[in-house]
Amino acid sequence: MASFAEAEMLVELVRHIIPFTDSLGMNEQELTNLHSTLVYGNISIVSDSIPRVAIVLDQMRQVFGLIREKSAMTSDSRQLTRLHVHTLAYQAIMTVKGSRWKNSMAAAAKASLTANRHVCGSREVDIAKATLIMDESFSTSIGAGSRRVPLNEEQPVSCWDEGEMEICVAPVLVCTEARQTAGGGDNISSAGLVMQI
Repeated sequence: MASFAEAEMLVELVRHIIPFTDSLGMNEQELTNLHSTLVYGNISIVSDSIPRVAIVLDQMRQVFGLIREKSAMTSDSRQLTRLHVHTLAYQAIMTVKGSRWKNSMAAAAKASLTANRHVCGSREVDIAKATLIMDESFSTSIGAGSRRVPLNEEQPVSCWDEGEMEICVAPVLVCTEARQTAGGGDNISSAGLVMQI
């Protein structure tokens, strides 16, 4: 998905393209706009540039449910079974268990490493030119009583099941000496996708 500047384009995507997709990849601003379009019928004027994991996961759950609900009402549509959101600080991948999408943990890790490599313009991750901006732990939802997940340095990608869904979150080693940003989203989304097909 590309950056959304006009509401009509997003409405057309929701009406004519998204019902026929089984996988979506986007950044945090695109998720906020898609969520706002599906829930409120308009795009968001402002979105958080470094949103909390819990907020993104809640938006992903709601977007996933709304798209699947709309697709179920149309006989010639596809069911959404994969949603990947990439942010500056982390990757989040949500898939339907038992779907054709496998290796979610590896996909989140690959997307995370690709984010660093692409922006730094390097084949290797240079720790001296990287930093973590994701918190040392995160909540799985903003709802009361949600689970907290600590960042485990030995196994930094966290995955868990929620009903029919598997969710994986990977921190990003953010490049501190950016050499390129254009095309970052495309590279990150495709890096995650290639591990799952």
